[in-house]
Amino acid sequence: MQYKLYRAGLSGVLLVLADQVTPGLSQQLRQLREYLLEQLADIQPQLTPSYTSLLLEYDLLQTDHQSLLDRLETLLVDWLPPPSTLQDAPLVQLPVFYDPQVGPDLQRVASACNLSIDEVIQLHSSLDYEVCALGFAPGFAYLSLTPPALSMPRLGQPRAVVPAGSVALADRQTAVYPQDTPGGWNLLGRTPVKLFDRMRDSPSLLQPGQRVQFVPIDQAEFLRLGGSLTQVQQP
Repeated sequence: MQYKLYRAGLSGVLLVLADQVTPGLSQQLRQLREYLLEQLADIQPQLTPSYTSLLLEYDLLQTDHQSLLDRLETLLVDWLPPPSTLQDAPLVQLPVFYDPQVGPDLQRVASACNLSIDEVIQLHSSLDYEVCALGFAPGFAYLSLTPPALSMPRLGQPRAVVPAGSVALADRQTAVYPQDTPGGWNLLGRTPVKLFDRMRDSPSLLQPGQRVQFVPIDQAEFLRLGGSLTQVQQP
């Protein structure tokens, strides 16, 4: 396995596996994270996955930088990624009501991409997306990659409030806002599923290495599942 190790601040190591996102990479990072958590349990590091890397943060009272590097070199030589593909990753299906009522940028995205609204919906829901990383807000999962035909820049001016459950895209990424937060992504619709609940054993429904499939539903089903038609503020 090829990798690079970089110092990250006073008590961190960045383990980089690749220069760009590839299918199955986040699943491999998830497996590697579990392996290192087990092998380094005596020093209890914090391991945070990103698109192509793992950030290892450690306690200086437990170990030092060079000692950790030496251990990592040994552990990484011995570790072989289990044979797997993206299709082996856990699948989470999210029902989505695609409609201008809850996706105020849907028509603009369709026009900018020279597509009909139905074609945007079909394209956006045609793939299984990979959860690459969590960030920005608790439970916010960055998914990659959308079909090239749906590549759209972020809004020039972010919205002050984007309702929880809003399904959005920016560039060739897509995501779901787990809470009411500011946001500058293009909104296509909304899911009634609660993505973040601090009372759950695992507060974030989505985790790196999983797959996400968006399933179009109509308004009646959206409301039956607990969805809200809260209006979205314009930027």
